[in-house]
Amino acid sequence: MIIEHSPWLSSWYENSVYIKIPIEEFELSTLSFTYGDSHPTFSFRVNDGKEYRKKLYTYDEIFKIIEKYGSPQEWNGDGKYGPEIYIEVHVWSDETIDKYR
Repeated sequence: MIIEHSPWLSSWYENSVYIKIPIEEFELSTLSFTYGDSHPTFSFRVNDGKEYRKKLYTYDEIFKIIEKYGSPQEWNGDGKYGPEIYIEVHVWSDETIDKYR
């Protein structure tokens, strides 16, 4: 899952759809975040020294990073400036997701 809509991800499929689930529906302790996709965030190939590399964030922590750097969808929606194209959300419980299946 990601925070907010990503036009870049939607472009992967001809008839792409997405759902929005309000953050209030989640137990915040069941969520973690990476600033950008988790694969390049933790890749040994991406070594640019940015502070958000190789880190997982809590809900409160990720919003401090967003305040500092902005939303990747706004400044790098097409990936032109690096692998940060969206903020990835890791959901560690099926409880909320099951309501939307």
